[in-house]
Amino acid sequence: MRWLVTGATGFVGGAVVRRLLAEGQDVVALCREGTLGPTLEAGGAQVLTGDLSSPGRLKEAARGVDVVVHAAGLVERRSSPRALGWVNVAGSENVLRASRAAHVSRLVHVSCADVTLNLKPRVGWNEDKALSQPPLGAYARTKLAAEELMIGGGRDGLETMALRPAWIWGAGDKSRLPALAQEVLDGGIGIVSRGERLLATTHVDNLAQAVLRAGMAPDARGGVYHVVDAEMVLAGDFLADVANALGGKTRSLGGTRRAMWSARWALRRGVPALLPEEVALRGLATSLDQQRAIRDLGYVPPMSMADGMAQLREWIESEGGSKAIAAQLRAPAEDADVDAQVRLADGARTR
Repeated sequence: MRWLVTGATGFVGGAVVRRLLAEGQDVVALCREGTLGPTLEAGGAQVLTGDLSSPGRLKEAARGVDVVVHAAGLVERRSSPRALGWVNVAGSENVLRASRAAHVSRLVHVSCADVTLNLKPRVGWNEDKALSQPPLGAYARTKLAAEELMIGGGRDGLETMALRPAWIWGAGDKSRLPALAQEVLDGGIGIVSRGERLLATTHVDNLAQAVLRAGMAPDARGGVYHVVDAEMVLAGDFLADVANALGGKTRSLGGTRRAMWSARWALRRGVPALLPEEVALRGLATSLDQQRAIRDLGYVPPMSMADGMAQLREWIESEGGSKAIAAQLRAPAEDADVDAQVRLADGARTR
């Protein structure tokens, strides 16, 4: 089978490419200019440069492809709502249209469990649970909009499905881990409500396995699937393990109400602190039912919590420790970044 993976040099997209290549699949990796394309090419992937703002380039990349895996997206939660919408929603629409135009058979969209994040526990939730109001945070709202767009766009011979991973983690994480490393340097990773709430997690290799199964499973017929680790864990235990891997410790932020009030106060005043949605993730119990993925996709998570943490610790040491990881923290995208992308896209269309 021939696969196209967007966001192929990112944390998730890179893991997907490696998993597909390990299975002997034919992989086209779509990468932005100046990223790690040569590394993927050396691993056996065909590398094409391009981004989500170029419909023509996306259509060209999708030509002759059986399955498109849309793993690209903006994950910096402090990015402006416009930037999040431009990448996560408009970019997803471009991928969807390109897939239909290129007569792709199946489109696997990497969504996230945050699309149901709210101010109440989510214990035993399955994919049919829906909120009566928008989820917490602009990031989750744009991911929900993109997911709905993808699922609703499955027609003209294109089958679409969305995978909802929870807290994605693992070696190579340059998305969420740098902020946690900075917390370590600032005194410790913040624990909410003594860390006694369940936390749904998804190791990146488990997610990559789910993507492989979603692309190949004959019984998959579109829709939404939760993808989480086999083991349930308490937030405090998980964050303590991550802090230990970073050579640091955790610290208490108080109960959920107190931590949420502090987060909202800091957000209004532009003071660095956890965002309200980050407090909800750490302070409100979450366990997600993944029986649908097991039944329809044949999903069996290969990575255990213990093995994943051991690999994470080794990778952090190889990178140079918590200071080196924190230095990889990316600035949030702003409206000006969107304007620059629009100018580039307009220039490409007029050439």
